[in-house]
Amino acid sequence: MAKCSFKLKLILSYFFLISVSLGFVLVFLDNNLHQKTLQEITQSLTNQAYLIESRISALSGPFNNAELLDELSKKLGQKIGARVTVIGLNGEVLADSEVPRESLSGLENHLYKRPEVSSALDGKLGREIRYSSTLKIDMLYLALPIIENGAVAGILRLALPLISVQKVHSTARKVILIGLLLALVLATFLGLLLTNVLIRPISRIINASLNFAKGDFSHRILEDSNDEIGELAATLNKMAQDIEDKIREIATKSQHLEAIFNSMVEGVIVTDKAGRVVSINQAVEKVFEVTMQTVKGKVFLEAIRNKEISDIVDSILNDCKPISKEIDLFFPVQRIFEINATPILSQDGVNGALLVIHNITEIRRLEVMRRDFVANVSHELKTPLTAIKGFVETLLEGALEDKENNRNFLKIIQGHADRLDTLVNDLLSLSHLESKGITINKANFNLSLQVKEVLRGFRLQLDSAGIKAVNELPQELFIIADKERLHQVLVNLIGNAIKFNKEKGFIKICSEISEEAIKVIIEDSGIGIPQKDVPRIFERFYRVDKARSRELGGTGLGLSIVKHIIELHSGSVGVESIEGLGSKFFFIVPQKNS
Repeated sequence: MAKCSFKLKLILSYFFLISVSLGFVLVFLDNNLHQKTLQEITQSLTNQAYLIESRISALSGPFNNAELLDELSKKLGQKIGARVTVIGLNGEVLADSEVPRESLSGLENHLYKRPEVSSALDGKLGREIRYSSTLKIDMLYLALPIIENGAVAGILRLALPLISVQKVHSTARKVILIGLLLALVLATFLGLLLTNVLIRPISRIINASLNFAKGDFSHRILEDSNDEIGELAATLNKMAQDIEDKIREIATKSQHLEAIFNSMVEGVIVTDKAGRVVSINQAVEKVFEVTMQTVKGKVFLEAIRNKEISDIVDSILNDCKPISKEIDLFFPVQRIFEINATPILSQDGVNGALLVIHNITEIRRLEVMRRDFVANVSHELKTPLTAIKGFVETLLEGALEDKENNRNFLKIIQGHADRLDTLVNDLLSLSHLESKGITINKANFNLSLQVKEVLRGFRLQLDSAGIKAVNELPQELFIIADKERLHQVLVNLIGNAIKFNKEKGFIKICSEISEEAIKVIIEDSGIGIPQKDVPRIFERFYRVDKARSRELGGTGLGLSIVKHIIELHSGSVGVESIEGLGSKFFFIVPQKNS
């Protein structure tokens, strides 16, 4: 109801202001039009009077020829549509365009009762508007002196009824009135629209104020204007923001421990001096699958069922000394944590305990990976070195003189040396790829031609195994990448497809092309990969069939090198495989030249 009342008041005020304004405009235009019309008619009549005066002055002795003067006045009066009167200096009418010459003597003297005539006698232009009781209309009288030989010889007076002015004025007044009424109607309609536009932001402000009254200061008013309403909305928004900030500041101060805890990656537990849980953060909630509401106020062991951590809390509260300890957690998740506990001290002594729980599972995993890597490298190096050492000892003990077998022993030694060389080269290549300072030299080249070159290098292996290799890449497939490193990727993937393929199998190289990336797929009909080994296939030294891999000369680093090269291109690698049916290795290289 309040909104409707305000809207009605606004509409009525707008209507009143428009009506008053248009009324002033009507009065102004009416007066201005009347004055303008009268001024134009007066000016026209004045010009005509001067022309007639010049005609009369041009006559020789006009005041001595009354007949010629009367004839001229009637002729000119008819032409200009006004009454032309010539008056002598004594006030006697000498000629009149509307009075017969024989009746002129009956006209009254114009000397004293006509103000315009008096002005003309003084040598000035006389103008007067008077109501004619005879014609019942206003008349415009204009009188000017007739100069003869440099002196006033008579008076010329023109009289024009103002009925035409009144008609024009009346017509114009009707037109103006109709126009102003239409303008009033249009202005009222526009006022209604404008009122709705004005009321809309006010309604938004009222709704927002109701939300503010309910305590919801997050609501904001749309500031879509630069006027006072927009300024009011901006002020209310700022007020709401300030209040919200103050409330947030107060809440932060009252719950600062919770705010700090929840922003930490490490788990944080705070207890009081009795060993009851005061606060925990979200990291602790996730690890131990508890909530703040369920553990707050409980004894530590009742809240979090872990005897080792509970013993740390008891030790802190009793001994008042910091403790750092590593524990293994098996339930609810298997993690390794480093716990740093310290007492919370006050003037009265120990007031509680603070425990910071660091998740070091990933650090320990990396350490295990490092140890495994060293062990794997040592194992991979030891096998060929042991073989080389054994055959060298055999040769030194006399086999060197055995002409039938010494060359075979040397070839075996050479093979193991080649394997060592390959392993060292792969390790160096992998180390180089993992270094942060490595750069790649991207270029735009034909990928299909590069695949053909790689297949040509494997031609002997393909022919000996009876494997059919099909290159289904488009002939004009260009890719933006490091050509040399992509060549290394293709050699590794196609080489593996040959090594682990079946006799008389096939290899197919195809692609999936989009605007943003190129996906290259190397499919084979080989032995496949067990599902449990698929997630680890790109790890260093990981082999599905270790015996066959070593037998075929593999180092276990090829797929890891492939993964690092593609990731250097901001791409990804993957594999789809079914054991016994073959594998599909693929890599995706983005094609945004960035």
